[in-house]
Amino acid sequence: MSKTTKTYIRHLHALINRHLGPSSLPGEGIQYWRQRIFHYFSLAIVFFGVTVYLYYGLYFLFSQDYHLLAFSTFIFISSLLMVSLPGIPLKIRSGWVQLMLFITGTFLLFLGPHTNIGMIFLFACSIMAVTMSGTITAIRYMILHSIVLTAVGFYWYSGRFQLTNFPDISLHTYINLAISFMVLNTITLAPLISLINGLMFSIKKERRYQRILEKEQDDLVLARQKAEESDKLKTAFLSNMSHEIRTPMNAILGFSNLLSHKGVSDQEKKEFVNLIRINANNLMSLVEDIIDISKMESGQFELHNSPCQLHQLLDETNNIFEEEIFRRGITNVKLYLKKGLADENLQILTDGIRLKKVLANLIGNAIKFTHKGYVEFGYVVKNHHQLEFYVKDTGIGLPEGTEELIFNRFYKCSNNSEKLYGGTGIGLTIARHLVRYMGGDIRVDSRSAVGTTFYFTIPFQKVLVPLQNQVKPWLSDSINWEGKTFLVAEDEEDNFRYLEVALSLFNASLIWARDGREAVDILQKVNQIDLVLMDIKMPVMDGYTAVREIRKFNKTVPVIAQTAYTMRGEKAEALKAGCNEYISKPINYNELVDMIKQFIPDKMENQTQSQGIVS
Repeated sequence: MSKTTKTYIRHLHALINRHLGPSSLPGEGIQYWRQRIFHYFSLAIVFFGVTVYLYYGLYFLFSQDYHLLAFSTFIFISSLLMVSLPGIPLKIRSGWVQLMLFITGTFLLFLGPHTNIGMIFLFACSIMAVTMSGTITAIRYMILHSIVLTAVGFYWYSGRFQLTNFPDISLHTYINLAISFMVLNTITLAPLISLINGLMFSIKKERRYQRILEKEQDDLVLARQKAEESDKLKTAFLSNMSHEIRTPMNAILGFSNLLSHKGVSDQEKKEFVNLIRINANNLMSLVEDIIDISKMESGQFELHNSPCQLHQLLDETNNIFEEEIFRRGITNVKLYLKKGLADENLQILTDGIRLKKVLANLIGNAIKFTHKGYVEFGYVVKNHHQLEFYVKDTGIGLPEGTEELIFNRFYKCSNNSEKLYGGTGIGLTIARHLVRYMGGDIRVDSRSAVGTTFYFTIPFQKVLVPLQNQVKPWLSDSINWEGKTFLVAEDEEDNFRYLEVALSLFNASLIWARDGREAVDILQKVNQIDLVLMDIKMPVMDGYTAVREIRKFNKTVPVIAQTAYTMRGEKAEALKAGCNEYISKPINYNELVDMIKQFIPDKMENQTQSQGIVS
């Protein structure tokens, strides 16, 4: 074969496969292959149909059978239209072509001397039916073909019809042809049906696996995006955390160094001590926030519901932030408190500490983002079972679309790029968690540059119990533990030094044990120990083990556990080990003294009791 001939064949092949092929391939899997098959069927129908139509069209024209000419023209033109209009669904196009093939084959068999061509059309109908429409349609056409062949035989060879044209074959030959056609049709369609069903099953299975892979790929992409977003948020969080920790530490260390300077007056020293206390409290609040959110996300967070004097809590919160506003020299922002009920002694059942924490987070944010105007907070009675608290400000507001994002961990937003706002980005996350733990929900209503209002609800359950008398503050010279000996089990010298100085103000004598084993040994040797302050985490022997050993030979000495652990169940574990009380670090000076007073009455109390007995 010459090179020119091969080039022409290659161009013809390209013409058929590209230019005469379907312009688009809708669907996937078996639909794709059916589109391809129909395309090649269409090519065959076009070329073969033109030949057949020209032959029979001229035949009918010369025979003056105009009705047959019109019939054949309709079949040919409609088939061409169906083949050439890709906008029509494939199912309709292929169904119409199958019907036209069936009608044409049937027409040629009844016409007379065209048996072979008619059977070819019926055979083509069967092949197209099984490949384009499936097994059921193919079987239906096979049944129709057997009916047609029987009807044609009866029409030509029964002698009941007066015929002008006789068939070109005998009855015996026709029967052989009909049987051969049905056998050929069956043995061709049976494996073809099996092949197509297997192909469809394989394509569906492959597509199912492909969907699974696509879903897994989408999940991986989504997981990667979340991981990248989480990494960015954590990076921002660490940066913010570094800033938020170093800021109060700078004040604490700076003012601590200045306290020892000779040129600092007593008044300035008092101011520095107050600033150190404020920044230490801020630092402690930050640490508590981190611990709280860790507990929440690990499922170890617990609420402690008890009677709470609501208005007293609100007044305390108001006083704290009024003092904060005054201390920071903020003159353009006013703070207002609105109470929903007039009863000043109203008590509700809730976790007052957590409620105060939510309010503090929201009010602190409101003051931080308000440059001029007011911040208002309070509550209203929403119904008999709910209180709705609110914190409203006239600050910068929130950018549109961030109403939910602000509750995400580490998320921070600002409408003013020229001003840097502090914060770790977890305050609102903690607030939402706390509100939901308390049985309510939180939402925000904000307009940029107008202001923001946070609303949150908690269950409203009144508690009718007598009000407890407020504990009067004690003075250092009103407590005297002279003659009392306390054993302090503490491995950190600085922590022991703090307790030594604090308790020496009340004339108590202290013995220092540097680990649990040493504490046990001292108690076995010294009988005059009135109370034990037991640290939990120590070398050699931990605090819990030490307390268990102590209880084996001393059941009466009071033991107060002191620990930096604040996880759920820690207090219960301490009491189970044999401790009488539990106090968490950092140890509050007043709280510690009050706790010791429960077990060790001071000298003045003893004198008062003795006088009462004498009288």
